Amino acid sequence: MQATENSKKKQILVVEDEGLIAVDTQRRLQRMGYSVPEIAHTGEEALRYAREIPFDLVLMDIRLQGTMDGVVTAERLKEELQVPVVYITAHADQETIQRAQLTEPFGYLVKPVGDASLRSVVQIAIHKHEMECRVRTSEGWLATTINSVGAGIIACDPLGEVVLMNPAAEQLTGWNNHDARGRSLMDVLALYEEGTERHAKNPVFDLFPDENRAYTLNSKHGSSLPVEIECFENRSSEDLLGSIVLLRNISARRESEGRLMQSERMEAVSRMAGGLANEFNNMLMVVMDSSEELYGRLSGDDRRLAAQIKQAASTGDGMVRQLVTMSRQEAIRPEVLDVNKVVRDLQRLIGNSLGESRTLLLNLASRTGFVWGDRSRLKQVFLNLALNARAAMPGSGELQITTSLTEIEAQSPQARQHAPGTYVRLRVTNNGEAAEQSALPRIFEPFSSAKFAGEGQESAEAVAGLGLSVVHSIIAQSGGTIRATSEAGRGTSFDILLPAIGTCQASEGISGPAPTVLLVEDEDPIRRLMFRSLERDDLQLLEAKNAEDAELIAQAYPDPIQVLVTDMIMPGRSGKELAERLSLSRPDVKVLYISGYRHDSPHPEGENLQMLSKPFPTSELARRIRLLLDDAHRY
Repeated sequence: MQATENSKKKQILVVEDEGLIAVDTQRRLQRMGYSVPEIAHTGEEALRYAREIPFDLVLMDIRLQGTMDGVVTAERLKEELQVPVVYITAHADQETIQRAQLTEPFGYLVKPVGDASLRSVVQIAIHKHEMECRVRTSEGWLATTINSVGAGIIACDPLGEVVLMNPAAEQLTGWNNHDARGRSLMDVLALYEEGTERHAKNPVFDLFPDENRAYTLNSKHGSSLPVEIECFENRSSEDLLGSIVLLRNISARRESEGRLMQSERMEAVSRMAGGLANEFNNMLMVVMDSSEELYGRLSGDDRRLAAQIKQAASTGDGMVRQLVTMSRQEAIRPEVLDVNKVVRDLQRLIGNSLGESRTLLLNLASRTGFVWGDRSRLKQVFLNLALNARAAMPGSGELQITTSLTEIEAQSPQARQHAPGTYVRLRVTNNGEAAEQSALPRIFEPFSSAKFAGEGQESAEAVAGLGLSVVHSIIAQSGGTIRATSEAGRGTSFDILLPAIGTCQASEGISGPAPTVLLVEDEDPIRRLMFRSLERDDLQLLEAKNAEDAELIAQAYPDPIQVLVTDMIMPGRSGKELAERLSLSRPDVKVLYISGYRHDSPHPEGENLQMLSKPFPTSELARRIRLLLDDAHRY
């Protein structure tokens, strides 16, 4: 009697304290094609063998000598090794049988055991165990897949009670899987019709097949967010097993859609603004020229009326210039700007525009960035935001301008809206009256923001209701983004992100300004590593990712640059070319080349030139820079 081809590979452990019966069972199984490498006479032996050899089945006598009978041994085998067990017994009391049933055996054999019974029970037990292993594997894959899905998944039974929730659903609803199990779906899903305060109907019954709908979901913790829900029937071949509810957090998508709609609206307004500016200019020329002539001819009350006409024409001229800026018809004069320096230069002007009863606070990071932009337009951004703050703080208040740097990684959620890289973050916050939440999506549209009052030409421009529209237009033209948030009791904040072409770490030395080092490396991790290692030293650090940006930064930086640290091989202009061009305007700069190619050697190392081969410890980089600085001081 031979077993199937697969059964020849199966290994069976016989656990029997009667030696003759154990050997007889072993021989019969071997004749059937199974492998029986060991016989265990006690429960302890059975556990030891099972831990050493991967058995496919254990034939276990219920009554064994020693401290562990067959039932206890089977229970340990199941808990520890998941090995299937078939009991062999001649007789047993009812209590022992009940204990054996709790271990969920794969079969029973009653002594004396015939070959046919032995073969059929063993084959069925092994097959059943293989099927259970496949089910467990499938369940494991299914659980891993469900738990790794970014969308929330809630499984319900036919009565609408929760059976399972994945981690994403737990995070969205605020319920954990254990507490939610057995509860009604709508107890867990606090859904409201989007844009209203009406409770939503159960989506399992309310949605058509293949339909998805947006709702507002209130979590158990009190937060609310927009979600999109889709429902599916969970069926076997014949029966309805329940339903699957799929939840997607669409906050980021809604924000992106809002940004896109706002950009499209602003683009349409910009095109319209160009046409309006041309028509207004024609009319204003006549009004301004006529009012000027009348003002010179008249006197008394008539002269004052003519002056009012002149003032109105001047305000109109300011509005036209705002329209020209929005329409992108105005010539842009871009340059490399140190954002911190621009803010400091405008500090007095911004403070004056706020008025005496309001305070300006600057919180400028020691490490800031260089951006490519128009100085006068960036000035206009700050002034318009200051005037917006002044209108929001009618009595007194505080305007704070904060600068910082932020890195957007390629795989981060922010990379969906911004290109990966380094950005300068500007945060302009006033603690005045908060804007209505419903008005925030339209805050940058013309005439949607607050009207301003005040004296002077800048205020006159803001009166036109175009101030924040112009801010949005300038930031967009500079390749950046701006976002407004408002909260009662905290006022309104404008977050601006501008792409940085390089960074600057300010530091003050012990005896005056610290020496300046310009780091140029196209590999972001290496450049950041070098920057961090040198932050502890008393240095002014400039940073750029390519030679072109480094040259622009060097042109804009007003103070001497003592050391240039540059990679030899970079996309575009090489480090050697950068050093040669930089030496024309800064002949005293010392150069430290770094390279991963051992053969890179532009010329022998000398007084103004050193070479450092990758990889190198950052301590060696600092040492070489100090040597170059010492040489510079010596001469």
